[in-house]
Amino acid sequence: MPRRKGNRAPERGHRVAQARRRAGLSQQALAEKIGAGRQSIARIEAGAQSPSVELALAIAAAVGEPVESLFGGGR
Repeated sequence: MPRRKGNRAPERGHRVAQARRRAGLSQQALAEKIGAGRQSIARIEAGAQSPSVELALAIAAAVGEPVESLFGGGR
């Protein structure tokens, strides 16, 4: 029987939300800073959407954290 990988999107979304808060940004402020919609940020934080590479890099730069720490598989 093949092994199933757990869905790590909610964990990643939680990391993004924590980093955004540490940076002192609201979802709206982060969205404006990177040129995205607030709902996109909300979906990423909820684990309902995975960001494009471009968006992931922009989020990481905006919150001042390495993209690997936000979206990488491990901690």
